[in-house]
Amino acid sequence: MAAVPDFDTYLVTSTVVDATVVANGVRLTWTDGEVTEHHRLVLRENSPDEATTHPLSREQQLQLTDLPPDLQIVDAAPSDDGGVQVTWSTHADAGTAGLLATSTFHPGWLRTWTTADHVTAGLPTRVEWRSDLPIDTIRFDGTDALAGGPAWAGWLSAIHSHGVGIASGLPADEDQITDLPGRIGPVRTTNFGHVFDVQTKTADVTSNAYTDLELPVHTDLNTREYMPGLQFLFCMVNDAGGGESRLSDAAAIARHLRDHEPEIFDALTTIPVTFINKATDTDYRHVAPFLVVDDDGELIEARWSPWLRGPLGASIDDAERWYVAARRALELGDHPDFVVEVKLQAGELLGFDNRRVLHGRGGLDRSHGERWLRGCYVEREELLSRLRILARAERTAAADTAG
Repeated sequence: MAAVPDFDTYLVTSTVVDATVVANGVRLTWTDGEVTEHHRLVLRENSPDEATTHPLSREQQLQLTDLPPDLQIVDAAPSDDGGVQVTWSTHADAGTAGLLATSTFHPGWLRTWTTADHVTAGLPTRVEWRSDLPIDTIRFDGTDALAGGPAWAGWLSAIHSHGVGIASGLPADEDQITDLPGRIGPVRTTNFGHVFDVQTKTADVTSNAYTDLELPVHTDLNTREYMPGLQFLFCMVNDAGGGESRLSDAAAIARHLRDHEPEIFDALTTIPVTFINKATDTDYRHVAPFLVVDDDGELIEARWSPWLRGPLGASIDDAERWYVAARRALELGDHPDFVVEVKLQAGELLGFDNRRVLHGRGGLDRSHGERWLRGCYVEREELLSRLRILARAERTAAADTAG
């Protein structure tokens, strides 16, 4: 049967030079000296043949329960394409016609799925930053991005790597807020609408963002179980006094706390906080630590809220620890060592990771001008999907060139 094309076939320079059958799998030695191990059923249920992997959907159509539990690899050898060919024990796979004698796995697929984190494999590396972040490194030509030129990939990569990117020189019309974000993925509607406007109101004020007040840095919608991953702010006009956008990297702040103030870090990552947003017709609540980290202490998300917090449901001792830690975190978030300021110009679109990058603004003086930003949200997983599609296209182009 023909092999199913695999989107995860990364271009690799290393190939398999030796394959040894071990208990319940195979051990591979590579030309770069790497040694990898692969379980028998991981390989079998991901075999690229059409009977196992549907040629159109690319989803598995052979179920794990169709495979005999004692299926084994009886032989393995390097394949002609630099991967490995395994020979299966003589068992008929239930639900399939006949026997699957062998399977061949591409070296790129094998290496991709032995990385520590295959979810981020091939994606731009995260870069943490402080107040010395050069704004020009995250600013791109918006017209070129709209046309799908190099600025499109550059802007998306910056939003992933630095958590923030600016597309400049776009037409200052109201529909621009959903144009580039909508090309990443579906725009998420919230209680603030499909699109929201950040400008001063004199009535129906549901957020401090709709006032002239200075706003400390924060993340949006901390009260949601799944807070939006990306936020976009498009500048329609910004000729009022003040109102500079302020940005801080919570990943850099979390690393500072972990390395230099571990007691503060421990309190912020272990003591649960109740985030609440109560209005006339909505009541959102979620419980989570201020900083959510993985097993290595790396930041997954920041629920950074100077407001929207309910009473802390903790013991007196834990509450004391948390308030000391929260005060320190909020001080660092707005500290000049961590803050980058940028005054958006009409036609500029600011995109940032809402679960990593904190945003705020200086106070407004509207005695001689106005400030009007339009905003929307998109999920972070849509950005990751788009970046993988771009990387796939690059791999395909490189393979065509090499061929």
